[in-house]
Amino acid sequence: MLYSRVAVILELPLRFALDTILAPDTGGVDGGERNAARPIHCTRKRTGSLPRSHLIINTKVGRYEADLLRQFDFSYDTTVASVRRSLERMNCDYIDVIQLHDPEFARSLDVLKTETIPALLECRRRGWARAIGLTGYPLEVQHEILVECQGLSHDGAVFDQSLVYCHNNLHDMSLFDPAFDSRGEDDDGVGGGGSKERAAVSFAQFCEQSNVRLMAAAPLSMGLLTIDGPPSWHPAPSSLKDACASAAKACDAEGLNISTLALVYALAQQEVGSTLLGMKDIEEVDFAADLACRFCNETILSQVSSHRENEMIKLLTDRKQGPFASVVSRGENKWDGKAEARKFWVAVDELKKVTN
Repeated sequence: MLYSRVAVILELPLRFALDTILAPDTGGVDGGERNAARPIHCTRKRTGSLPRSHLIINTKVGRYEADLLRQFDFSYDTTVASVRRSLERMNCDYIDVIQLHDPEFARSLDVLKTETIPALLECRRRGWARAIGLTGYPLEVQHEILVECQGLSHDGAVFDQSLVYCHNNLHDMSLFDPAFDSRGEDDDGVGGGGSKERAAVSFAQFCEQSNVRLMAAAPLSMGLLTIDGPPSWHPAPSSLKDACASAAKACDAEGLNISTLALVYALAQQEVGSTLLGMKDIEEVDFAADLACRFCNETILSQVSSHRENEMIKLLTDRKQGPFASVVSRGENKWDGKAEARKFWVAVDELKKVTN
């Protein structure tokens, strides 16, 4: 049953990808590779006209199982084995982008520097992956990794891509906040010790300076910016959940859908190379495709939205009078990703005590 649903969802964009580039994003932690591989393979085989070069396949390493004790593994051997397993599952000779997933959950940066990243570099050297990416929630963790790990590659940059999530939306635009050191012209590498004084830049600007391609996922903030609201496991503080619910009601009162406004707003941010959105059925694929088509001829937000939509977006993004003003002023418009990782490892250690 699950395969049928996934097959139908994937086949729809695959049918229209014959002259374009499609980028399915898969992963082991949620069964994504197993669910995606067969529909892609069957569609390519049946149509006979979808070259591998027209697909950009991304997958992940680092996070694997739902079981708490086996959820994360950043070791060298497991990383290499995971990439080889991905090639088999996806029935391909190479993966376009292999992503280091949720690195904030690594016990230390040293583990990433001595185990995971050398393994990924070896996979790229062997041709199993064309590029290496980085995914995760805390921007400061991604920045630290990009800075600290550049010297690990002797033939160029380590990371080609950064995928962030929940930082390019109506309540949190910290992706564009000037919070990091820029690269000085005298730097030997990312974050190197250049002699020139460096102004603060946003993470988006830092990626551009570092030649790291930026992608942003979860424009609906993992369900916060929807009429139905987020799932029970969502890590957002209750104040942010309440603010999002109020914003959704304000939109509904004006005959507008907050998800429509949130997605259009995210797609209009031109510093982001690609926006990733999770979709569970055909209706959601159609919904997203219709909104994306607004940008076929225009790229400016005010030109792709109606007057009523523009007025509501102005209200939603008003940091003094809008529904998110209070949580933004208190720093509660996002959550602490590093604290979530620490809580996870406390739970793991407690579980080990019980099972041992």
